Amino acid sequence: MQTNLLNLRLMIRFSPFWLLTFFISSLALSEERWQNDAYIQDSFIKIALEREYKETKYPKLIRWNKPIKLFFESDSGDANLQKELLSVHAQHLANITGLPIDFTNDPKQANIFVIFTTYDNIENKVRQYIGDPEKIRAALNKAICLGNFSRNGKYEIIKGSIIIPVDYARRKARFLDCIVEEITQLLGLPNDSNDVFPSVFNDVSVDTYLSPLDYLLLKALYSSHLKPGMDVAQTKAAFPKVLAELHSNKDIENAAQRVQKYSLKTYLGD
Repeated sequence: MQTNLLNLRLMIRFSPFWLLTFFISSLALSEERWQNDAYIQDSFIKIALEREYKETKYPKLIRWNKPIKLFFESDSGDANLQKELLSVHAQHLANITGLPIDFTNDPKQANIFVIFTTYDNIENKVRQYIGDPEKIRAALNKAICLGNFSRNGKYEIIKGSIIIPVDYARRKARFLDCIVEEITQLLGLPNDSNDVFPSVFNDVSVDTYLSPLDYLLLKALYSSHLKPGMDVAQTKAAFPKVLAELHSNKDIENAAQRVQKYSLKTYLGD
């Protein structure tokens, strides 16, 4: 009887501790992995400061520092639908980043060219809008669609091209993926990594549309606390301020809802 009373007293005495532990554990379980500060930072470094087809010994942060003007061209498929989908996604990106993105009919005013063509014509379009196909042969052999950019000495992106072979992309069931991923990458998130999930930058994931983590990566990229030209060490040193800003604005907490505002997924009713 004394033993039972002792156990009861111990249970009563320590029950607040166990309740607190249970509460903390419940909070930890309710937080998605992509909402963890360390995971967001690690994902950002992988996607923003690494390169998929070109080894870079001293990678630097790149992004746009002026409005984007899109020039649209299509010689394959439904051009009206293509431009409509591209427009919706471009405005979604503009809403997330604060970077103005509009269309222009004047190629001389454009700084991103988005070309919809056929698989058989892709190398001709590469020559016209990017350069010698042999210089990007690895990408041509592997990728379903292509994105290419150039930067100035300040690590500001100044020009980009996207080429989508409509027939091939549809055959691979990646048509929407090409529209979403390629222009998103041209904003300054050029790498793919299977370590980053959920994300359109993960080649083995099933994500067609921007994920909540992608939303956070874009918000971070265009944060005032980061600057073009920052190396990995500088980016990591500044990132706590980026995270603090994301927490202050409740972007991390509400990313799953906020990423859907003006999104192509919402527009299409998926």
